[in-house]
Amino acid sequence: MRFRTLIVGDGRLQGFVFAAALAWAVILLVLATEARGESAANPGVDDDPAGAPYVAGELLVSYEQGTSEETEAAVVRRSGARTLQDLPGETRLVSYPEIRDDASEAAREQALAQELRDLGQRANVEAADYNYIRTASFVPNDPKLDIQWGLTKTRFRGAWNDARGRGARVAIVDSGAASGHPDIGRIVAQKDFVEDNAVADDDFGHGTRVTGIAGALTDNGKGMAGACFKCGLLIAKVMNARGDATDARIVKGIDWSLDHGAKVVNLSLGAPGDSDVLRSEVNRARNRGAVVVAAAGNEGTTRRQYPAAYEKAIAVSATTKSDGLAYFSSRGDWVDLAAPGTGILSTRKSGGYGTQSGTSYSAPFVSGLAGLLASQGKSAYAIRQRMQDTAVDLGPAGRDPRFGHGRINADNAVR
Repeated sequence: MRFRTLIVGDGRLQGFVFAAALAWAVILLVLATEARGESAANPGVDDDPAGAPYVAGELLVSYEQGTSEETEAAVVRRSGARTLQDLPGETRLVSYPEIRDDASEAAREQALAQELRDLGQRANVEAADYNYIRTASFVPNDPKLDIQWGLTKTRFRGAWNDARGRGARVAIVDSGAASGHPDIGRIVAQKDFVEDNAVADDDFGHGTRVTGIAGALTDNGKGMAGACFKCGLLIAKVMNARGDATDARIVKGIDWSLDHGAKVVNLSLGAPGDSDVLRSEVNRARNRGAVVVAAAGNEGTTRRQYPAAYEKAIAVSATTKSDGLAYFSSRGDWVDLAAPGTGILSTRKSGGYGTQSGTSYSAPFVSGLAGLLASQGKSAYAIRQRMQDTAVDLGPAGRDPRFGHGRINADNAVR
């Protein structure tokens, strides 16, 4: 079978010994308490009802001006809390040790939420809130980032504050990649299965575009940004200069990728022919701990495309800037997720940049997100579930034939 590329345009002595041991125990207890987070040096983290992170078991309480120390003490004593710090004005940092030390995150969050509600109803308390955790926002300096609507729509820019892909490997099984392109980097291994050599040059162009979307060099002051830019890239060339790939080469490409540590395998190719051999290889990849992502196809119909329609693969349909389904995107009950696929900016084998459309370019957004999640130590099963559970539901409520579980949301997925 030949595959066509999917494009469109975490005694005394004893008494002395006992006393000394007791003293040391007290010292260690104090130290442990400090280290455990009373000083918030290494706090536990929980989330508010909206998912925003805060220091576990802590609240900020602002009292009305003129409130006495006795009144303040009575407010916190009532709930077993303690005041940790005096902040500017009449604001105090308050800790709830029993809540903080509860092993259940859900129980901690529920108990602290109740304390917060109770504080809001007490006299002399002007305001109270969680001790939220805020981080520096990462803003890459790639000049073309602002026109990469796909990264913006899928909220990768927020996701990069939590994960950038370091330690994870993403395989691009495609037409190779232009390794000389100034924005193509972090290639850790490559193999040409068309000409059977160690250099997977791209003489078709498709693989370079897919590689750029998944993992272009980022914050390098050049060109564009890649979804999983700290991921190591594995380039397996299985397409010839005409964009054709055979099952034999694809199977070898996937197997080589797994042998080289791939946690994600991107397959931006497909055809309607159903092959037991290719299905077995996709299943093998999944059993070896890799996420297999495949483009749904560009037929604009419900006809199944393979390998996307295999159960162990994640089939990706294409969306527009307005979150509609791209007219050319294949669809059906076998579609799992959706991602941007129209007018997608990426790297070109000539060394420049350009835009093109197709589910081929939707798949690497999903592969990039899978790479970020893999870098957080998640299993292939957990990665798939996380992407599906945090996707933006488009179309009819719940899973549907056009968008599957919905369009990916990278920021929510990596939290």
